[in-house]
Amino acid sequence: MLKPARPALLLVCLTACSHVSSPPEPAHPRALGLIELTVSGLGGPAPLSSVRAMPTPGWRAQSLTNQLGGLQLEPINVTVFNTGTRGTDGQRYVSAAYRVRNAGSDGTPSTRARSNLTLIAVSAGDTVNTTAFRAVTTFGGAAVPASVPRTMLPTHAMRFNPSTGRPVLSAGAEDLQVFTEAEIASGSFLPGGGGAPLTYGDLGVQTVFPYGFTVRTLSGSRTLAANPAPGVFEGRVTFSVRLPLQASNTQDPWAFRVVLLVTEDGATRVTQSPEEQVLGNAPVTARAATTGASLVNTLPGSTYAGTVPARCVNEVRTGGLSGAPDATFLIRGVC
Repeated sequence: MLKPARPALLLVCLTACSHVSSPPEPAHPRALGLIELTVSGLGGPAPLSSVRAMPTPGWRAQSLTNQLGGLQLEPINVTVFNTGTRGTDGQRYVSAAYRVRNAGSDGTPSTRARSNLTLIAVSAGDTVNTTAFRAVTTFGGAAVPASVPRTMLPTHAMRFNPSTGRPVLSAGAEDLQVFTEAEIASGSFLPGGGGAPLTYGDLGVQTVFPYGFTVRTLSGSRTLAANPAPGVFEGRVTFSVRLPLQASNTQDPWAFRVVLLVTEDGATRVTQSPEEQVLGNAPVTARAATTGASLVNTLPGSTYAGTVPARCVNEVRTGGLSGAPDATFLIRGVC
């Protein structure tokens, strides 16, 4: 039986809590479709990824108008590295990078520019233990214990620093985005083609988690141009997680799938991740300037006090239903 897990981090917000500066209220995001990423070969020499659009038979007809079946993604690569010692502090970092075209999953180009396209984690169908992950298996094909997906936590893209033996940010791929529970609650998403707000039942999900990964261009912009030519993938996005190394490599996850809701967010914002906090505030300050962000999401423990308004998001749920006693978190603290 899975015991209610302690949050991954329990911290107290410092300067950022007093630096609120009345940030603007983000507009309701528009839901464009569900996709599933598959990542495999995590312990091998050549890990792979793929992507597919998921059927959404429960979506109301109005929600499908002009929503173009989500988004067109094409895998680039998968990077995997380990740090620490197995059985104590060992961690595995996984990043899957994709090209993004401003088009539906069938290749039909969008007739308008789209900004702040974000892949938000959801629990749907047979995802394991109320997480966004399904079919989490070992090299031998066995399902991992149901507790393991609860330990798979989102990050910015990371790379291994051989001089320190520790992970560092992968510059330009800091795509993690966090939200408040209110922003991703049932009824908070609008249909891609306009209409009344969508409930979780309309979306075909059990719950939406307050984290995702936001599409960027190579220049750092958040807007993809309308009517891209065939084969033109202007955007990039990197899905990244970290997870503990198991007692033996035969027990480590070798493959997993993750279900994501494609959305278009009305607000341009950036998130300072827990891994980024230790680097100081210069990286997130520069990223906010490059993207033209109107809001910086900080987490408990941040000392950010830049010119772009900030808000401290005190908890980021990664497993379980909102408010459930067994919910688990990337971070949970006091702002």
